[in-house]
Amino acid sequence: MVRALFDLRSVAVIGASGNPHKLGYTIVQNLVQYHFRGAIYPISLHAQTILGIKTYTRVSEVPRDIDLAVIAVPGEAVPPVLRECVRKAIPLVIVISAGFKESGESGASREQELREIIAGSSTRLLGPNCLGLIDAASSLNASFAASFPAYEPISFISQSGALGTSFLDWIGTNHIGLHYFVSLGNKADLDENYFLERLRDDRLIACYLEDIKDGRRFLQLGQQYNCRRPAIVLKAGRSEVAAEAIRSHTGALAGGYPLTKAALQQYGYIVVETIGDLFHTLKAFAWLPLPTFNRVAIVSNAGGAAVVASDTLIEKGLELADLSPATQDVLRQLLPRTASIHNPVDVIGDALSERYLQAMETVLQEEDVSSLLVILTPQVMTEIEKTAAYIGAMKKHGKPIVAAFIGGTLVEKGLKLLAEKKVPAYHFPETAIDVLAAMTWYAGYRQRTAYNLPTPPLKSPYYEQHHAAIDELYQQARALNLSSLPQTSVDEIARRYHIAIPESYVCRQVDQAVLCVRSSIGYPCVLKIVAPTLLHRSDIGAVITSINNEIELREAYYRLEALMREHQIVDGAICVQKYVAGGIPLIVGATRDDNFGTILLFGSGGIYAELLGDVVRRVAPLERGAMLDMILETHIAPILKGVRGQQPIDLQRIIDILTAIQYLMQDYDFIQSIDINPLLASPQNICAVDIKIALHPQCETPL
Repeated sequence: MVRALFDLRSVAVIGASGNPHKLGYTIVQNLVQYHFRGAIYPISLHAQTILGIKTYTRVSEVPRDIDLAVIAVPGEAVPPVLRECVRKAIPLVIVISAGFKESGESGASREQELREIIAGSSTRLLGPNCLGLIDAASSLNASFAASFPAYEPISFISQSGALGTSFLDWIGTNHIGLHYFVSLGNKADLDENYFLERLRDDRLIACYLEDIKDGRRFLQLGQQYNCRRPAIVLKAGRSEVAAEAIRSHTGALAGGYPLTKAALQQYGYIVVETIGDLFHTLKAFAWLPLPTFNRVAIVSNAGGAAVVASDTLIEKGLELADLSPATQDVLRQLLPRTASIHNPVDVIGDALSERYLQAMETVLQEEDVSSLLVILTPQVMTEIEKTAAYIGAMKKHGKPIVAAFIGGTLVEKGLKLLAEKKVPAYHFPETAIDVLAAMTWYAGYRQRTAYNLPTPPLKSPYYEQHHAAIDELYQQARALNLSSLPQTSVDEIARRYHIAIPESYVCRQVDQAVLCVRSSIGYPCVLKIVAPTLLHRSDIGAVITSINNEIELREAYYRLEALMREHQIVDGAICVQKYVAGGIPLIVGATRDDNFGTILLFGSGGIYAELLGDVVRRVAPLERGAMLDMILETHIAPILKGVRGQQPIDLQRIIDILTAIQYLMQDYDFIQSIDINPLLASPQNICAVDIKIALHPQCETPL
């Protein structure tokens, strides 16, 4: 651990300047202006003193130990300066300078040189290409940011320095303090995981990240600390498509931003979608207690706004609290006849501040109310500032309260007063509801048993008996330079891991298919092309179902042969399969993500799987209870449980399939992904009609 991070006694600024327009001057000025408590050593080749402080020409000339060095010299000059810092045994170096991997190949090479310079030393590096570091507890502003916050145990970790400057300005305006601001820059050495672990005792963490360097570690830190304190994450890159998306249905559905969001939420991170969401959500978590459940009361002087807010609230997974008859009786006595005594409570347009106060006091004493949303519109009679003051006084009830003052100039003083009272207030109810939903979600995460990262057994119960045979199948595929296992191998693996599949045979001639159907499969049957390079059979009509006799079988076989020639499918064969009648089409799968490890996927299947997007993703390994939660989160879950007199599907049998897939991914590193689509589920049968197993491109030998 870098002692200097939390016990700074001295800072050297390399590239310090007497020119007020240079970064080297700004950094020294920030250290002086905000009263850094330790020694300051400006390193400059030109100035004798800077802001009255003696300078040195090299860090090696400084007669004392240095805890932190801030480098603000041109990018090409950084490597020799960093070498000198390593020789001086400076524990922490911040490289403000740009001109590294963000600038192209030569910059990337220079950044790699920085890593090589510090390798094996006691020096750690923050940056390069970063804004710097702020520690309000130590009065340290080792950055070129113009703002300095008051101390509060809240920290912000940002991969964007420019966003950091906006954040610092915003928290000052909103009366929010800060402990650490960390600008990560290019993350040549220190990354978000390093700081998340060392800032674990702060009350609240917020992050803006463009990539996550070690996803598995990021999840482990979430598992360790997110039950104790909230961590809000804005992850850029929602439109990115995973590089391996074309490998299988599961690859396309499991990768990219949806996977990142699902993984982070699985381990308690509060994921937001916009910069505004990040700032607004942080404000709510900084100022409010957590709700105990999801039932919200609304008090408003505008009926229309309250109705729209109610719709939004329900869409976000919250509920309108039920007001008891006793509470309604009190409201009936306090409010005009035209007011609504039900939730949402409409105090009507002529409400003065006292009427707001009476309504708020009454609903906050209701046991069924966990949170309160107050909506105000600036009508002629409205006492905006007095109402804001009363809203602030309602914090005594210990329940989260948010406000929406809808308007412009007329409501600004009220919004400012609410900020001073530390009540999150917004221009629109939707924003207030979003932050309530985020807080309620996080409170639920803390209340339920959080998903663990359980340590799986080294091998599954099936491994010892079957690994030799499956390893042989893999070696055969590799010898043929295949990217996925042939259908016969896939079927054998499925049987060995107790995944039910229809009876099927791969045929090289039409007479062979006729014989298989006549002697074993029977009619009706299915013919389909199987080929490692063919991922979406339905796109080219490569599946023919409901074949009822030999004439239809021969016609279908010849049609598929012509199709293979037309599309130049040189690695294909034709599979004849027993027809499986009925069943709900599902997709079940797994893939290896470079960052988060094995990902399990479940959802609505069939040819519309990717279009509908009704899938849930989880980072493996999972216990059976977590797999059940996956299933129940999908839109298709109510149908699986039985609707309109239909028999329910045995969900435990679906969990058996998910478990088998998890076992296979655990047992065999050479498997890149497993894709079952469709898995046909009926009350009588669970059958994997189509399975693909893609091979890991870099795995040369099985485990």
